[in-house]
Amino acid sequence: MHPLHETDPTDMGRYRLAGRLGAGGMGDVYLGRTPGGRPAAVKVISAQFQSDPQALSRFRREVETLRTVHSAYTAALIDAEVTTPPYWMATEYIPGPTLADAVRNTGPLPPQLCRALLAALAEGLTDIHVRGVLHRDIKPQNVILSATGPQLIDFGIARGFEPSDLTQAGVAIGTPGFIAPETITESVTGPAADVFALGATLAHALTGRPPYGEGSMMTVAYRTVHEEVDLRGVPADIAELVASCTHRDPGRRPDPQRIVDLCGTGTDLVQLPAYRRAAATTAPVAAPPAAAAPEATAPAAEQATAVSQAATALVAAPAPTAAATVFAPGAAQAPPATMLDSAGPAPAGTVASAGSAASVTAEPVTAATAAAKSGWRDPRRLALGAVLTAGAVTATVFGFWGSGDGKESEAGERPSSNQSRSEGRPLPPEDGGDPPSEQPGEAGSDNPAAPDEPVQDAPEAPPESLVVPAGLTLKIGEFIQAARAKLIMDQDGNLVLLDENGEARWSNQQPGPDFITTFQTDGNLVVYDAAHQARWASRTDGAEGAVLELRADGNMVITKDGQDLWQTDTAH
Repeated sequence: MHPLHETDPTDMGRYRLAGRLGAGGMGDVYLGRTPGGRPAAVKVISAQFQSDPQALSRFRREVETLRTVHSAYTAALIDAEVTTPPYWMATEYIPGPTLADAVRNTGPLPPQLCRALLAALAEGLTDIHVRGVLHRDIKPQNVILSATGPQLIDFGIARGFEPSDLTQAGVAIGTPGFIAPETITESVTGPAADVFALGATLAHALTGRPPYGEGSMMTVAYRTVHEEVDLRGVPADIAELVASCTHRDPGRRPDPQRIVDLCGTGTDLVQLPAYRRAAATTAPVAAPPAAAAPEATAPAAEQATAVSQAATALVAAPAPTAAATVFAPGAAQAPPATMLDSAGPAPAGTVASAGSAASVTAEPVTAATAAAKSGWRDPRRLALGAVLTAGAVTATVFGFWGSGDGKESEAGERPSSNQSRSEGRPLPPEDGGDPPSEQPGEAGSDNPAAPDEPVQDAPEAPPESLVVPAGLTLKIGEFIQAARAKLIMDQDGNLVLLDENGEARWSNQQPGPDFITTFQTDGNLVVYDAAHQARWASRTDGAEGAVLELRADGNMVITKDGQDLWQTDTAH
């Protein structure tokens, strides 16, 4: 649990808020207590959604779902305010790590434990389905390992079996790697899609790997439709059971009650030593920002202070890394990378201008923040502008939109077109080398070299990877670049990650005039509008010393002490 920020509420309804438990796409979750001392998880809708009809419809649907579902495997709804702002709800507080935390901290779980977990979660799914409700976002992050057994949480995109006007054609609901093939290709959701997600969740628990590998969302979606779930190294008996849950044909998946019967454990799950070890793990909690220098934290409206470190200041780099240079609009390509020794002094951050050797110190940013949406980790809606065929994926538009849980926009904006990114973004040659050109004085050249005019060396290619400490600032058109990843503030104000071919792999989906991006000393990557209000954030505040990495595989990651806190999931 994190301490409250200065601008967090201290009371909500009859609940006294004691600290922060986490954050979702539409709001923040606090540990609250009634006057009598009863703990509860209090979810408060963010300010920017308080007047958003679509977001409020989703919130009210979640409240109604929790009122409907009563199960030993779900947190009970206690209170809610759905008619008058501020909107909030209180559910039973369930302490414990998520299944994702347990696997990350202890490694793959034993097959016996996974079989018992599968039986318990399938029983919980039976309780949900019998009331006509689909969860639609089962994944390791939405399973809590409590002292009394596993619990399914986050019914934010749950709905009934009947068609809903809140589900759009061509949109796959869920999280990549856990979305059923029929949902990807036909936008079909049903009980079998929940079974698929449950099987994929157990595959992750058994292997410690993403069920359909890593890569871009389009790559993962293609594998989900055309390949088998990754069960390498899993014993045959439980592998067969999990494989049946993730069968590509929904009609051949067992229903939840059949899964319970097939597991045949009858085991007191919480008495298993492996479960108790897993349930005893805790998610890493980053220290809060120093009180003397609070940083802007989105979505909470926390007062910001100046961010003045130069973009190339070296912060506990684990190995020598290339200096991050911010390129202004029109910059042809990266100049020679400067290699920094981890123990050496850091040069001042600069903004390079095209056609000039002049540079200026990167400007600090001072901003008072307001509510903002989160960064990448938890996507909810996958826009299907991709045609998935037996041999290839043809992408027209393929991005995240919806709740912001995947760090995306509820309004459904998409990354802007390649044309809109052309300024300040000349594309590198496909082979990574310099573009061919005739040298002065070559045969056929219309520009013979002057006798005394020296021939300048071509600029070097971008470094394979880039580690950027706190203090980075990007204005419209400015960018930093590694060989396979280029982070740019687009002309429309979107923060966009391009690959080596200039194609958008990720966007924060929050365009606007005169936006500016800052990587703060508290580890938070924040986009501010012209009024210095936070419009988007990675939600990695409280991680002083974190660095931003553009990795050699094309992924962009915020990491600290070897632990990835946030990523765009764009490895390719």
